[in-house]
Amino acid sequence: MRKLWKNRPLWIALIAIVLLIVLAAFTAGNRSLPLSDGLFRTAAAPVSAFLHSAQNAVGDFFVRVFNPSGVQAENEQLKETLLQLKQQLALLDETEKENARLTELLNYAQANPNMQYVTASVIARDSNPYIDMITLNAGSRNGVTEKAAVICADGIVGRVFEVGPNWCRVKTMCSDEMRISVMVQRTRDEGMLGGLYEEDGLLIGTMLYYLPGKPDIEVGDVIRTSGIGGFFPKGLYVGKVLSVNENGKGSYDAIVSMDVDFVHLEDALIIVGVDEAVR
Repeated sequence: MRKLWKNRPLWIALIAIVLLIVLAAFTAGNRSLPLSDGLFRTAAAPVSAFLHSAQNAVGDFFVRVFNPSGVQAENEQLKETLLQLKQQLALLDETEKENARLTELLNYAQANPNMQYVTASVIARDSNPYIDMITLNAGSRNGVTEKAAVICADGIVGRVFEVGPNWCRVKTMCSDEMRISVMVQRTRDEGMLGGLYEEDGLLIGTMLYYLPGKPDIEVGDVIRTSGIGGFFPKGLYVGKVLSVNENGKGSYDAIVSMDVDFVHLEDALIIVGVDEAVR
């Protein structure tokens, strides 16, 4: 019995043929029949209706089983539509994230209206071993020049050192060659920021040198650019003091946080002009 049941399509086909033959017998022949024949047909009408319904159901079944191309085409269309919807959702999510980043930069620019900016996106990163250089998609056609300061909402990114028509290379704060004249916001004491501070192979921050003897500087003090040197406008946020150290010769240095996330940095502002000193 199990072997017979394995040939279900064949048995269904045979049953369908028998049903079609019986249905044809009910509907064939001359319509002007004797009264007894008419009574028989009247009594058999429900059976005929059932057989007709069964015929349609069996026909639909075999269309699906033996001619599935229509169903496959519909499935392929549904898969394509689903894929398009997923792509649209991913694009919408990326657009929302981009809008959030650009809004943050816009808020920073509006808070400092005395500077002119060019907004640019990161198109390449160099790591040696940290991300000491990046490439932005703005250049001389956008008014970018060498030594221009590059910033973001979290602080100083670096300084332009090479410019092309529609790109520029930026030496970041992760470069050992970067030197910036800075000051302690609270006391106005000045010093020079540059060089990386590491602990156990991890980058902690940058070094602040040339502080005056016994400086009034504390952990948590905000460090800003002093404007000396002309590359970075005065008052740009740099970071916060993490620790103060006496080097044993009557002078002091400090470690300053590096708040910019260079690994995930995607957009930045290039300063192309300053109307007046930043306070």
